[in-house]
Amino acid sequence: MMENDAPTKDVALLEGKDKPFVVAWGERRASWESSLRPEKVSWDRALMQPTISGVNFRFAPLYVPFGRWRPFHTTPNTELFVFMFEGEMEWCVGPELDNLQRFRLGQYDSLFVPKGHGVIYGNIGPAEAKCLCGHARTGDEWPKNIIWQLPGEAKPHSHDLSGWKNEPERK
Repeated sequence: MMENDAPTKDVALLEGKDKPFVVAWGERRASWESSLRPEKVSWDRALMQPTISGVNFRFAPLYVPFGRWRPFHTTPNTELFVFMFEGEMEWCVGPELDNLQRFRLGQYDSLFVPKGHGVIYGNIGPAEAKCLCGHARTGDEWPKNIIWQLPGEAKPHSHDLSGWKNEPERK
């Protein structure tokens, strides 16, 4: 990415629809999504922003500290691909919270999650974990919300995804 094309610090999403660009690791920042993390649940991960999007895909690098988990959640009308860079994680995948299949991923392993399935994931290794998650939309538009369910709660919650910007902001 050229200096004058560097993202502002408030950019959550960069779209590359008509020209290539690079986002160096040193230009990324950790976003802990504190608005999604209820105090009673020990779950978190950092989204290393900005994320990158094309017309039909989004890539989001994640940092997951030791022992941290993310509760069951699904993004409607998307498929998910996970590639592990470092660490060990467990991914539980299924169409609903009570019907999950477990997968243990280590360095350089990958996982495909089909449309209609949600995930729980956590760091089960002895150190931090880093992975890249790629979402591919399966409909005409990107989903407007993410559905997640906290352990012990019968009713799922919806989180508005409209904060993901559709066009990059440049300096």
